[in-house]
Amino acid sequence: MKSIHFLKLGLFILAAAHLSCRKDFSTTNNSGNLSFSKDTIFLDTVFNNLTTTTHLLTVYNKGNNDINIPKIKLSKDNSKYRINVDGISGTEFDNVLLLKKDSLFIFVEVTADILDTDEEMLYKDLILFDSDTNQQKVSLITLVKDAHFLFPNEGTDYEINQTQFTNTKPYVIYGNAIVPENSELIIDAGTMVYFNENASLSIAQGATLNINGTKKDSIIFRSDNLNYEYNQIPGQWKGINLNNTGIVNINYLKILNPITGFKITNNTNLISLKNTEIYNAAEDAIYTENANIDAENIIIGQAGKSNLYLQGGNYIFRHCTFANYWNKGFKSESNVSLANYYLDENNSLISSPLNNANFVNCIISGNRTSELFLDKKKQDVNFNFHLKNCLLNLEKRDGLYDTTDSLLYTNVLLNKKLDFRNTSINDLRIGIENEGINRADLENSKLVPFDILEQNRIETPDIGAYQHIDFKTLEPQENEE
Repeated sequence: MKSIHFLKLGLFILAAAHLSCRKDFSTTNNSGNLSFSKDTIFLDTVFNNLTTTTHLLTVYNKGNNDINIPKIKLSKDNSKYRINVDGISGTEFDNVLLLKKDSLFIFVEVTADILDTDEEMLYKDLILFDSDTNQQKVSLITLVKDAHFLFPNEGTDYEINQTQFTNTKPYVIYGNAIVPENSELIIDAGTMVYFNENASLSIAQGATLNINGTKKDSIIFRSDNLNYEYNQIPGQWKGINLNNTGIVNINYLKILNPITGFKITNNTNLISLKNTEIYNAAEDAIYTENANIDAENIIIGQAGKSNLYLQGGNYIFRHCTFANYWNKGFKSESNVSLANYYLDENNSLISSPLNNANFVNCIISGNRTSELFLDKKKQDVNFNFHLKNCLLNLEKRDGLYDTTDSLLYTNVLLNKKLDFRNTSINDLRIGIENEGINRADLENSKLVPFDILEQNRIETPDIGAYQHIDFKTLEPQENEE
């Protein structure tokens, strides 16, 4: 967002300098032969009464004469759109000079509201150039959505009063929304929850969280930047905090572009995590200090640090895909990190026994040669883990990395071909050349009989969250998912 404003400021300065150098010119009146960078401006989808990003329209005079445009204006009286012509704001402009072979910049934005009875609407207007037979126009179109807005009254923390989020309208959260101690939040299938850049969701001590998505109607947590240009930008909101919570059941949740997907601290109560996807975390997708997680069919894509950073606790991951092919800068950390300690706020080393960390039928891969880091810094503290029937990027070494040690590893497949559909956009479906096809442990597959797309995996289970497909059979729209 800042880069847009800097660009806007720079263009304004250039435009002002250009105008200040103009003297008196001999001009002809506009004859309706202006050219435009686009004939329709689709401003990004925006929530009710919020402002879109600023869009640019360039107007060209490709003729050999300096021309005078008698009028540039918005067609609607009291239009919700705002325009800025060559550095000057307004809704109507008279006698605009445009030199031959030159151009002028028009910036457009809108803050629109909709009727209470509408969930969304298209808000439209026109920018008119000249009048009568010489009139030309550029269309302006914005989709405006209604939503529930959750604002803190004071400061940045506030308690969520609703006990249930429904799918009738999206929710837009500002600040840190807290489910209070011993309270419950239920989120229905198909609900969309949007977060402002400094927003997060925190579940307090003893509070309950039930996220009840389905394959058809998954629940999505994402930034409130709705422009498609933001779809793959990491770190647009803070994430979800679980601190000594009560019951947590999560099914079919997609978390897009957070700083940290889940930060889980001192959570000895069981967290059930099923059919959940996390993409483009700026730091860790799941970060824990002494947690208790039972997870299946989890897919985690690009993250600036690790997909999993587990420091003490109890974990079982079945049929999960952890594939961190970070392409937005340097990634210094392994994809899955296990430790038996953590650092407190004073940077002191705190023991945190890793009682169990079991991975069964999982993919652990990325763009590093070794994507598993085992940090047993506390020699007298539990450090128990086991990988069974997993596809693993690993440089084979001694000690904890000795994959012939049956106490630590069973039937792991090292550095095999994975055949992901497209790691650059986090499409982690596997194709027919994947070397984990029909190599999963059958008994554990029976505990998770369907993959994340609800394909049966009982008879010929593949390693990871997906059963394989032949990419050649996909429809064009499926290739772009």
